[in-house]
Amino acid sequence: MSDTINYDEFNRLLIQNKIGITAAELHGFLSGILAGGNYDESWRPLVEDMLNNGEKMPASLDEKISQLYTIIKQQFFDEDFSFQLLISDKDLYSQLDDLVGWINHFLLGIGLVQPKINYIKGDVGEAIYDLRQIVKLGYDETEDQQELGFAFEEIKEYVRITSMLCFDEFNESDIIPTIH
Repeated sequence: MSDTINYDEFNRLLIQNKIGITAAELHGFLSGILAGGNYDESWRPLVEDMLNNGEKMPASLDEKISQLYTIIKQQFFDEDFSFQLLISDKDLYSQLDDLVGWINHFLLGIGLVQPKINYIKGDVGEAIYDLRQIVKLGYDETEDQQELGFAFEEIKEYVRITSMLCFDEFNESDIIPTIH
């Protein structure tokens, strides 16, 4: 199994199967489920409900979604902080839109497995609040591209770190698999 997913190929597969979600949004949703502490097979019905009205996925899509889930899980557990957001590498505005979709679906995923997420205090509570504020930000296409690009990279890195912070908060250390 490859340890990466090609964004464009995954997006095409979602479109071919008439799934109304982007690869970035699905990655955000799965990341939210995992960051929220759900690490067993109960993630599958959540994904099927969201993407396919509770029906089983076509085999080829199900296999790719399982592969994506496994990669995200491995990245979260990796001590080298290898977790990365799956976002388009196209133009900056596509990346910004993908980031907003990723965050919205991350919040949905984590909210499903941590229904009291709004009441969390401390660093994680502040981080969740920040994510909610980030999705409200807008951009002006007349802004300086370089400045906007720098801001995007900083925000993307903050979102990545916040995701790992949530994972650390809601996943007990005794469930972390031993890597041989």
